[in-house]
Amino acid sequence: MFKANFKLFNKVALGSKYTPEYKVYYKNPITSELGSFFHDIPLRSEKDNNLFNMVVEIPQHTNPKYEVSKTDILNPIIQDTKKGKMRFINNLFPYKGYIATYGSMPQTWEDPAMDGDNDPLDVLDISTGRKLETGDIQQVKVLGSLGLIDDGEIDWKIISISNQSQDFDKVNSLEDVEKVYPGLLKGIKFWFENYKVNNEQKNEFLHNGNFLNKEETLEIINECHLSWKKLMSKTEAELNTKDPVIFTEKNVSNKFKSEVSKKIEEFQSKETREKLAEDIDGYDGKWYFK
Repeated sequence: MFKANFKLFNKVALGSKYTPEYKVYYKNPITSELGSFFHDIPLRSEKDNNLFNMVVEIPQHTNPKYEVSKTDILNPIIQDTKKGKMRFINNLFPYKGYIATYGSMPQTWEDPAMDGDNDPLDVLDISTGRKLETGDIQQVKVLGSLGLIDDGEIDWKIISISNQSQDFDKVNSLEDVEKVYPGLLKGIKFWFENYKVNNEQKNEFLHNGNFLNKEETLEIINECHLSWKKLMSKTEAELNTKDPVIFTEKNVSNKFKSEVSKKIEEFQSKETREKLAEDIDGYDGKWYFK
């Protein structure tokens, strides 16, 4: 089994967690330049075309709602806000925070012109017992997908397993997921149906809530990769108002990258006491039942 070389990717953080200033940037370890989680990391592993790169945004069993920013220069990972407060996902019984490690697929885009949600594809890593952090980049094998309709937009959830998992060789399909992790797919569907605990109505799904298999999911990934390529080929005049602003390692000025790098160095040199999520306004640690 191929094991990822995590030295191929790197990250640096600026600011204190659970604040609007907190940003995690992708850093190219070869050039030492800051880059974009969205655009500068390849979709597939360079050593195994059957593996896809996954940008970890939210580790399993945690609550802060982190995401790759489409508007901040260089697309760092930031914490979402809601009604002026840092956003945390509630605990949907019997789960603590996110049901699985959650992130995005680089160099993919769900095009609003095709009813997409204007974001990179979301991906879940169903591996268990592994400690990951926001901004980690790992390689995963695609197993299937679930089509969520979120605020009227299509929002695919790609189901995958990390090549670092001890079960990697055992799990090659959704049928294998049922055998190795019985009940997990049912739990994932329940979680996405109900995780917005304050909504009176449940979230809806495409295909009557049925999961799509690996082959169907690979087609979706390919379509979203092609949409990303079309986005990247647009001239400034061709960009729509909803299109993400394109930031990459090559088109962002060295002056900006130097300024950010200097701020990161200054922040890292300071002794700061990290707050706990439980101490932040907006965090709600209780269980919600559906």
